[in-house]
Amino acid sequence: MTPNAAMSVSAGLKRSGCYAKLAVWSPCAMPSSASTNDPSASPVNTGPPLDSPPLTEAADRKIVRRTRALLNHLRFDLDPMVPMLLIAAVVGLVSSIAVQAFREAMYAIIGLYSTHKHLVAAAAALPLWHRALIPPLAAICGGLVMWAGHYWIKRPRGPEYMEAVRVGDGLLPVGPNLVRTASSLLAVSGGITIGREGTMIQFASVISSIIGRLGRADPAHQRLIVACGAAAGFAGAYHAPIAGTLFVAEIILGGLQLREIAAVLVAAVIGELTTQSLFATGPLYLAHMVPPVTFVDLLNASMLGLMAGLAGPLFLMLLDTSRRKYQALISFLPLRMGLAGLAIGLLSLMMPDVWGNGFSVVQSLLVSHWALSTLLGVFVLRLLAVTAASAAGIPGGVLTPTLALGGAMGLMVSHLFLAPHASHSQALWTLVGMGSLLAATTHAPAMAAIMVFEITRNYNVVMAAMPACVIASVVGSLLRHRSVYAEALGLQKGEHAPLDGSTDGISKPGPREAAQVQGTRT
Repeated sequence: MTPNAAMSVSAGLKRSGCYAKLAVWSPCAMPSSASTNDPSASPVNTGPPLDSPPLTEAADRKIVRRTRALLNHLRFDLDPMVPMLLIAAVVGLVSSIAVQAFREAMYAIIGLYSTHKHLVAAAAALPLWHRALIPPLAAICGGLVMWAGHYWIKRPRGPEYMEAVRVGDGLLPVGPNLVRTASSLLAVSGGITIGREGTMIQFASVISSIIGRLGRADPAHQRLIVACGAAAGFAGAYHAPIAGTLFVAEIILGGLQLREIAAVLVAAVIGELTTQSLFATGPLYLAHMVPPVTFVDLLNASMLGLMAGLAGPLFLMLLDTSRRKYQALISFLPLRMGLAGLAIGLLSLMMPDVWGNGFSVVQSLLVSHWALSTLLGVFVLRLLAVTAASAAGIPGGVLTPTLALGGAMGLMVSHLFLAPHASHSQALWTLVGMGSLLAATTHAPAMAAIMVFEITRNYNVVMAAMPACVIASVVGSLLRHRSVYAEALGLQKGEHAPLDGSTDGISKPGPREAAQVQGTRT
């Protein structure tokens, strides 16, 4: 190779950034004969000049610039919902673990006084005086935790997760919500007739709010993250991911916002898959398989939906009136909760089925034979018990207690008017009654109909439950505009969600809503 050709190759390698590695092949790098024969000769500097930066660093800077340009391109050109799907998956995983942690803590507390995990079985095995004293003791302990938490934290509880998503900024205060969760845990573990699932969903939403804060999400995405946590918590509590998605869509968002629902659905599905894979498999309830329904079943279901539409507003009126009068009468929270627990304990002396959120009652309604008089007794006693718990302000939900009341109502109607003889009729009318009363109180017919299918995996139930839930929701909303979640949604007295489902979804709240949320925090 001639010297000119070698110099050309060396210059090309230098421009390509590979000079440092291949410079040994340049004639400049080859030692001369004099230097090889003379040990005293000084070594030849074969690298680039000392005052110039290494060429490999320049290549690294070029790669960094190209990587940044690619990230900026993805940032501005990629649909924002795509990374939200990944965040929703993480939220679904964490929320389902939070729900299971609450459930395991409840089982641990129940294990202190019983060998049974389910509250009705635990109550039936206890002596009568234990059955009467455990609910008031649990309620007093929960009230003391709530009272002490308010005293020491000295800050308002903040909005419910529904209000934080619908009209707020998605930020849920951690301290007050943890106090509320602990209070509810103690109360429901002692047999109080209130739903534990509401607290589970609230707890999952708080964890999701923390995830959004750590990621410094903007208000719109913060609200969506909390909505994903609520759907995943619902799915983990009820094993119903589709119903959890519709719960967020119909009740919290007020309509089907397709872009947001994609992330909510991912969170709900991941939450349910996590629960099924790590903690519990199968449907929430076991029931006889329901064969395909007929037109006669459809007419009977419509009649049951009409009756539930009339009963739902009366049930909500009873809850609101008792809560308003009882809380005005007794202001000290531990005393108020303790008296409600005492009432529940005394009611359970007549029937142990009064204890708990109603899970065991619904399971028995689906598979066991019930006499009409027994059904009536369970319905009345549980109605009084859940009214006492709600009036006292014991933290929890009323969704599962509503399902239990609706199942008893549906089975009573079938005994009185439908005269069932096949085994599937019991499961069918229990589930249709559950969905109908739930739709009448929540004004969410799609969620109610899909939920009774998912909790049993009985698809044919949907064919009868859907028209019944629609009729119950329409009649219930006409008789009472405010649903059971009106207060949790931040709606003032006399204000209700629009019947047409119009909403801006996760969009920025208006001035009136922002002022309202600000007022709740000050």
